[in-house]
Amino acid sequence: MNRKWLFAAAAVLMAAPLLAPNARAMSEKEKALASPYPNDLGPDSLPESVLKTYPAEAQEGYKFLRKRCAECHTAARPLNSRFVEPSGGISDAKQEAALAVMKKDQPELFKNPQVWEVSTKIWNRYVKRMMNKPGANIPPKEAKAIWEFLEYDGVARKTGKNAASWKEHREKLVKEFAAKYPKRYAELKAANDL
Repeated sequence: MNRKWLFAAAAVLMAAPLLAPNARAMSEKEKALASPYPNDLGPDSLPESVLKTYPAEAQEGYKFLRKRCAECHTAARPLNSRFVEPSGGISDAKQEAALAVMKKDQPELFKNPQVWEVSTKIWNRYVKRMMNKPGANIPPKEAKAIWEFLEYDGVARKTGKNAASWKEHREKLVKEFAAKYPKRYAELKAANDL
């Protein structure tokens, strides 16, 4: 009889990974939530008044972002990120040209990396990296739409006429984060990763 129980227990242990296919994805989410960023303290959605001003393609990318990014962390993480990718899509030359204009016309965007980190292809790289995480379920078409949304949204909400309000929002998040997570704040500050 003990032998039967031993075989039954072994069968259950061997089948456990098959019974919990999302266990790896959950561990990625747990890891992300255990390593917070200032972004996580901000809203995890855009106001409808902002979203309705975006082109249809950007609105579609936003829907994918809300669905897919939430599988490993809240949507607040990308929405409140300091990252800004210059307009230009996949074209390196167009992004470089847009970056040059930003440097000339909006030099304040390059003074405080805790508020703005402006770089070509920054969201492109991050979305690809997120696609390759264990348990990520982001089809290439949706990943492209997410990246295009993040490129558009970063320029629309964080620069130009919205730069001052973005700066205020972002500085508030960093200050709250330092108070709530002093050890993590010090770690991210040392790594220039706030």
